[in-house]
Amino acid sequence: MEMDRFSVSLPVFSSDIENPALRDSLKSLEALNGSKLQILDWGNDKIAVPFNIGVNLPSLGNFDNIDIREVEPIILVFDLINYPLSAPKVFTDRLDFPKSNLAHLYVAVNNRPPGFCYVRENVDEWYANKRIDDLIIRISNWLRDGATGELTENGEQFEPLRLEGYIGTIIYDYNALIGIVKGDNAFHFKKQLAVALFERPIQAERYTYKFIKSLTVGNTFSTIKEVDEERKKGKEDATRKNYHYAYILWNEEDIINREYYVNLPKSWEEFKSFCGFYGLDYSQLEEFIATSDENSFVYFPVIVGIRRPKAIIGYSSNIEFINFRFRVDSVDVKEGKIINNIPVDLLSHNQPLTFQQASKISNRNIDEDSRIAVFGCGALGSKVIMHLSRSGQTNLTLIDPDQISPHNLVRHVLFGEDEGEYKAIALARRIKNIYPYQSSSTIGLFALKDGTLDKPDFFDIHDWILDFTASEAFYNKLTNVKSIDERNVVSASISDLGNLGVLYKEGGSRNPRIDDLQAYLYSLSENDKKISDWLQREQLINNSNNITIRVGVGCNSETTVLSDDKISSHASYFSGALKREMVASSKNGKIYLNRIIDSPEYTIETQVISIEPFKVLSAVNDPDWAVRFKDGIIEQIEHASSKTGRNETGGVFVGICNYKTKTIHVTGCINAPIDSKADAIHFIRGHEGLPDEIREIQNNSGGQIGYIGEWHSHPEGPNMLSQQDMNSVYQHKAEFEQLNPPLPVFLSIITPDGLFPFVF
Repeated sequence: MEMDRFSVSLPVFSSDIENPALRDSLKSLEALNGSKLQILDWGNDKIAVPFNIGVNLPSLGNFDNIDIREVEPIILVFDLINYPLSAPKVFTDRLDFPKSNLAHLYVAVNNRPPGFCYVRENVDEWYANKRIDDLIIRISNWLRDGATGELTENGEQFEPLRLEGYIGTIIYDYNALIGIVKGDNAFHFKKQLAVALFERPIQAERYTYKFIKSLTVGNTFSTIKEVDEERKKGKEDATRKNYHYAYILWNEEDIINREYYVNLPKSWEEFKSFCGFYGLDYSQLEEFIATSDENSFVYFPVIVGIRRPKAIIGYSSNIEFINFRFRVDSVDVKEGKIINNIPVDLLSHNQPLTFQQASKISNRNIDEDSRIAVFGCGALGSKVIMHLSRSGQTNLTLIDPDQISPHNLVRHVLFGEDEGEYKAIALARRIKNIYPYQSSSTIGLFALKDGTLDKPDFFDIHDWILDFTASEAFYNKLTNVKSIDERNVVSASISDLGNLGVLYKEGGSRNPRIDDLQAYLYSLSENDKKISDWLQREQLINNSNNITIRVGVGCNSETTVLSDDKISSHASYFSGALKREMVASSKNGKIYLNRIIDSPEYTIETQVISIEPFKVLSAVNDPDWAVRFKDGIIEQIEHASSKTGRNETGGVFVGICNYKTKTIHVTGCINAPIDSKADAIHFIRGHEGLPDEIREIQNNSGGQIGYIGEWHSHPEGPNMLSQQDMNSVYQHKAEFEQLNPPLPVFLSIITPDGLFPFVF
């Protein structure tokens, strides 16, 4: 049967082909063809090559008698300049090809035949490691799939039209438009016609329309007034909103269409043909546009809904929406009609981002009932907050009393237009703007009322407490707050001139606590050279007890030298660790370290340390003091005591004392020096080698870990200090108060009944 071919209308390409890769592919294609190729001019620096391709048809006949033949003529279109980076496009060369019955055909543009959508992925990426032979095989398989009815991979859903040639974008929630069609959230101005309000950014180079709301019986007049007030503003007014009415047109419920209209309407006359093909009554739209004075803008969207036999792939309903942009001026309408053949363009549809979609894209399951309190929205905190919110976690309470300053913008996620605003409030607004069509539960606060932290009401609604304040005062406060015993508590900071990120995640029932984790990390300096070197560097820089450079204090100054990429590295690692912990929180405490080494090469290494609960005892004589023993310390004392039988023994503790929180952390124990003297009722601790051992511990820890107290045994009891013990306490108290920093007198006795600490 003789076929009418599109290629006969194309002129012969008469210039030389200078692209060597294209010449090689044409040579391979000619070998496949078995005869000389015809090279035609497609226009726009492209050539067209007609080619006959064999198709392996099903033996029992084509599906639905679709007219696909054993030999199908196609046109391969090559970009003369960008090939092979730009993959060949493939079109049918048959004017009578059954285009209306096949999915995965692009709509025809510029009076050209429809193109094959031959891969689901990016076609240029697919072709990057393929040959022209592979493309011919792929097209042959595509045609076979069409003949067997297998082009649609999901048989339970309907493949939408393949559209291209967009001049802009329109953003709306598909289900919101379905609600408009159903009349759930809109007023129908005609039987199958509704109106919605969209906004277009004034400065946008590309046309983008964002859905604002549908017009209802209750809001139509107020919406018209709102739009009129915005239009009265000058075009240079930065507050002016560029509103556009959009028209939604759909067909009646009993009109179901499974065919594909592949001739893209580019004008009003073609649009009417398009509507006729799908059974849409365009006259109600025409009349409304021609008689309504509401849309004074020249350009406006028109959204057409087509009912399909099955739900559209990826959506919840069987209505496929096609999005157009009309250009209508006053001279184009008369007596309820559009009298000129106005231009019509195509808009691509984007779904607005939702919490659920963000969670899915991020491969994260969000507990929608979980809420997070974040203290500190500075450089580090702001980046972690945005990592969480961009993954769908928006149940956030953000607290920070600071305002965004110009120099903050070097390391902060906020922008210049946020200068002067409270960081927490500005961040909350930014998060809400990411999900404009959902009610975000993010709350931004610049302060809490006095006493709030001590009341359980605030923390009862929060499952996680995150501290990025870099405030030692707040760190101490958070340590002793009793109202968060059942919450998950995390504190993170940056140290070592920005090269070390440290995140503490408390264990179950707040044991180990954040201060336990800090003491444990410092104690590792005894055997870990990297930690020891870090602490010694900090001692040289700070010459104080607080060694951590915390973002918000150490980095809030405009004189601080610390790059945004280092902050971002730590924030990204912390966010990843937090997300994993929020899915399955570990019972033990955790320390997450993110270490940047920027010399001689720039490298990043991470470390995770799991910490068992501390043994917590109150001082016998003063219960306000808590003594928290690193795992294994008490067992070490018990073992040393049991080895001496009925004789007393003893030693010294090393660790950290915090007067603000009235906490002593015991991180190590040194048994009795060899020159100690002991019998059944006395123990006199010796000194040989002890000062050097303590000095080494202090040096390795940069002064963070040091002598903290004494212990000795009472093999036969009692569980109280003896008069001789008390004499030692009085002797050392005055001496210890003169130290810088001062130390309490901490003395513990171990008896058959246990360990009994005393703090004076």
